[in-house]
Amino acid sequence: MTQHGATKWADVDPSAITHNTSLIKQLVGEKTAVMAVVKADGYGHGAAPSARAAIAGGATWLAVSSVTEGIELRKAGIVEPILNLGYTPPSALSAAIAAKLALTVYDREGLALLKTAATEIGVHVKVDTGMHRLGAAPQEAVQLAIDVDADPNLRLQGFWTHFADADQDPAFTREQLHVFLDARSALIRAGVTGFLSHAANSPGLLRFPEARLDLVRAGLILYGVRPVREWADLPGLRPALRWQTIVTNVLTVPAGGSVGYGRRFVAREPARVAAIAVGYADGLHRHASDRGRAIVRGVAVPIAGTISMDQAALDVSTVPGVTVGDVVTLIGEEGGATLSAHDLAEASGTISYEVLCAISNRVPRRYL
Repeated sequence: MTQHGATKWADVDPSAITHNTSLIKQLVGEKTAVMAVVKADGYGHGAAPSARAAIAGGATWLAVSSVTEGIELRKAGIVEPILNLGYTPPSALSAAIAAKLALTVYDREGLALLKTAATEIGVHVKVDTGMHRLGAAPQEAVQLAIDVDADPNLRLQGFWTHFADADQDPAFTREQLHVFLDARSALIRAGVTGFLSHAANSPGLLRFPEARLDLVRAGLILYGVRPVREWADLPGLRPALRWQTIVTNVLTVPAGGSVGYGRRFVAREPARVAAIAVGYADGLHRHASDRGRAIVRGVAVPIAGTISMDQAALDVSTVPGVTVGDVVTLIGEEGGATLSAHDLAEASGTISYEVLCAISNRVPRRYL
């Protein structure tokens, strides 16, 4: 157990993040920079420790999704360039400037807001090439970038786009890249140079070498998880997080007896059931009830019944000697058995990104 008797924890290995970043840097080459995406508290790994580890591995930029996240990194003493990928509300502009964050612009209102500051701000103009969330249409993005470049206070640091389906739709991804490169060419023809072009996220940088450009934005793979579980790209990737809890009770459920809310698990014969100290308030999705697994004493066993707010149960009938205090692994390796974020995601009907981000702050992070 952790300090103060915590009954659940996530061990995070910063050296794995450093290692993974160095692999990414080796893959993309010397001419392409690596931006480490540490939004959402570093995908659940801790933003500041993840940022430091990525920088040690060769990342020269960091990415967040809000001004608040960027300020958190500055308060942690991180001085490297940080890009806010998301919206900057007017109320946050002065704080963003004070923190020296680079800001994304994708409309006239956003540009006008930055101009009112009349001070130096790094700007990355975002092009909508098919994602249809944030971003300006290509022609408008080019004009926005020209206007940024012409402003005496604003610095055009980047021109970028985001792929909608790089892990599943190569044709659409290549079309997005084509649209983006056309817009970039138009910007250069207008006499604007000296900016970073970036398009590739984790699946993009792995599967589309032509999309690596001046900079890649590495997110999920930074933490040792591939976008698609069947992919074998970067075979040396190391998962950086292990999520564990403990057994809090072991009992025999008689034949016909049930476990948990809704009586979803009914024992067909006497069953040994172990309660564990983790539930959906900790990030273990309720949808994984009767579908997910956990490792106890080196054996992967099924979740028995409904996952509740603070607890779940395991059917440990096949594992002799399970006792209160035994360590249970939800993500990670123990005794030769391994469960990945992908395994838990499949059981939960979601993706590995959400599984990692969902591990709540009720689960203390321990840095190895």
